[in-house]
Amino acid sequence: MRKLFIQFYLLLFVCFLVMTMLVGLVYKFTAERAGRESMDDLMKSSLYLMRSELREIPPRDWNKTIENLDLNLSFKLHIEPLNKYQLEASSLKRLRNGEIVALDDEYTFIQRIPRSHYVLAVGPIPYLFYLHEMRIFDISLMFFIGISLALPVFIWMRPHWKDLLRLEKAAQRFGHGHLDERIHFDATSSLARLGVAFNQMADNVNTLVSSKKQLIDGIAHELRTPLVRLRYRLEMSDNLSETELLALNRDVGQLEALIEELLTYARLDRPRVDLHIQRVDLASWLNEKLADFRLINPDYDIRLETPQGENIGMADPRLMERVLDNLVNNALRYARHQLRVSLWFYTNQAILQVEDDGPGIPPEERQRVFEPFVRLDPSRDRTTGGCGLGLAIVHSIAQAFGGQVIIDSSMLGGASVRFCWPVDLPSHQKS
Repeated sequence: MRKLFIQFYLLLFVCFLVMTMLVGLVYKFTAERAGRESMDDLMKSSLYLMRSELREIPPRDWNKTIENLDLNLSFKLHIEPLNKYQLEASSLKRLRNGEIVALDDEYTFIQRIPRSHYVLAVGPIPYLFYLHEMRIFDISLMFFIGISLALPVFIWMRPHWKDLLRLEKAAQRFGHGHLDERIHFDATSSLARLGVAFNQMADNVNTLVSSKKQLIDGIAHELRTPLVRLRYRLEMSDNLSETELLALNRDVGQLEALIEELLTYARLDRPRVDLHIQRVDLASWLNEKLADFRLINPDYDIRLETPQGENIGMADPRLMERVLDNLVNNALRYARHQLRVSLWFYTNQAILQVEDDGPGIPPEERQRVFEPFVRLDPSRDRTTGGCGLGLAIVHSIAQAFGGQVIIDSSMLGGASVRFCWPVDLPSHQKS
């Protein structure tokens, strides 16, 4: 609110200053012009009076005679020698031409008496002094009014800002997966129509997400049923050779694996993922899982490194199992002989790293492999197996955990994939 308030207030204050200056210029032009004309008439009238009243009086008695006259003026009218005033050449020239010269510092006007070395001095004039004081007062008043504009700006902006904060919180919750989040403003609010538009958008997004979930679940269910029947009929068939039976069973298995991967990716590709966080001894868990991989893949050297003595962290065992399966199977698919799985902790993060001695992943392709169904040619294509969802699922799980996945080169010569997540995840978290 502070930034918006300052911007709006400065805009209003600058507009106020510009309008005040324009009004002041117009007033100054008209007032000074009228004042100058009035003063010129006054001086001419005074000079006419001097010539008529003081015609027969010596100059040394002029001031005394003027004092005795009952002119009833609010300012002093007197006659002084011209050499009394220290004037610039331009002012002297104007005096000789019969013009009125203003002495701003003394709030006085002087005009030369024709055919003499005397000037008629009018002042100091209280009105001019008052005008000078009024300028200072006007400037002070103008700044006071400008500062006072902050109060109505704040009063006007506060309800709008509160509504904007409500809308921001609703949008953040909606973005974090609370698809039932809605916003309701009072009918008098300026953001009422924006709230209606937000709710309509939220309804449409919620409908699309629900439709996507129903579509994927429906397709998976409809595909599983004929696949089960197909596998049953293959088992019951006597017309197929063992080689053909194995090939068909492998194809059916790949279809089933693809359906399972699609369902997993669809569950993770939602704004909110249910996490069942538990306290896990990650080193023991890894030892147990890697023992199964060694049993199934005896031709590969699969090593585990856990340099830290304490290897307890918070994680979702079900999703972590999927991460480990995908990373290890992906590494086994391209490794020549060696695999290394490492686990360590850095500040408040746990890091699970899987390395292989295969061809590796080019730097320009390391972000693209997280996209679904992406395979890298020529070394990573359909002939090597897989459906291109393994790393995409790992990346989605990392996002659900609030972590990240980093691909780099390994000291073994192939790829290194690091799965990083915060070890202080709260229990029963819903992301």
